[in-house]
Amino acid sequence: MDALLQWCSKLIEPVPGRRLGLSAVAGDASFRRYFRLDGCEPTRIAVFAPPDKERNLEFTRIAGMLREAGVCAPEVLAHDSANGFLLLSDFGDTLMLGALDEHSVEGLYARAMDTLLRIQGAATVREGWHLPAYSEALLLQEMQLFPDWYLEGLLGIVLGAHDRALLRELFARLVASAQEQPQVFVHRDYHSRNLMLLPGGALGVIDFQDAVTGPLT
Repeated sequence: MDALLQWCSKLIEPVPGRRLGLSAVAGDASFRRYFRLDGCEPTRIAVFAPPDKERNLEFTRIAGMLREAGVCAPEVLAHDSANGFLLLSDFGDTLMLGALDEHSVEGLYARAMDTLLRIQGAATVREGWHLPAYSEALLLQEMQLFPDWYLEGLLGIVLGAHDRALLRELFARLVASAQEQPQVFVHRDYHSRNLMLLPGGALGVIDFQDAVTGPLT
């Protein structure tokens, strides 16, 4: 990642007596690669996200929407859209998932619910750009994961024509319910692996670039 480090070096001054360097950090199920920029204070997160495969502009815009709503989303310090480079504030390495135990679970999930309410209150339009709608096609596509991946893929249950017809009817009712509800900011992947435990106990929200405007519940 020489090109990424060179780009970061044009933006960030190292601590006197040190050199900037990149060290890989755990990523997610995507084409994005994450690195911690060391040798500066504070450290930052440098990201290589191939522009032909990742929604970098959406990530930048949505981060701004969330931060304006008081949600702890990473600050986008700089971005190079052509090369797929981003420089973000560093949320550390502690996932909410890894911090859960019998003593912390209730408090952390209470904070996660408070954060979710802030997310739902975020604006869905910013500077003339708006989140895409949680369309009927997308809702049905995601519901179809239940029979395809869970029932058949994991449990080995092969559904007959009658069962599939029942599911189609159920899915149609769920779509109708979703479209009748108040429409709010929807993260779409909100769970304990996409929440970071920050110093002081706040929860940082990540992996939000696929957000949409959709149902309240």
